[in-house]
Amino acid sequence: MTETKPSGRRKDPATAVLAEVKAERKLLGSEARPLGGGLRPERARLHYRREADRWAEIAFARSLADKAGWDAELLAALHSAIASADPSTARAGLVHVAALAVTAVEQLDREAA
Repeated sequence: MTETKPSGRRKDPATAVLAEVKAERKLLGSEARPLGGGLRPERARLHYRREADRWAEIAFARSLADKAGWDAELLAALHSAIASADPSTARAGLVHVAALAVTAVEQLDREAA
């Protein structure tokens, strides 16, 4: 009889979350559209830049008061990514938003367990 040894590796909680993200992504299809839409994308980028700065200030103030939350960090990062006119900067920002979102989902899962 062969004995099965535990691998010793814990399951990465992000794996399950990313599987859910992948399933949700399939529902979105492959429609092409710009990151920032509307009739005046330059003006919209300015709006998003102001919002990014505002939410970053809120996140900073909350962290100083030990009252941090995922909301301010997510909104600051999202607005910053959308505000970028440079595709590589916008992409990096969206990857950061995704990482923040996955981390927040992992925390919700831990709290629900």
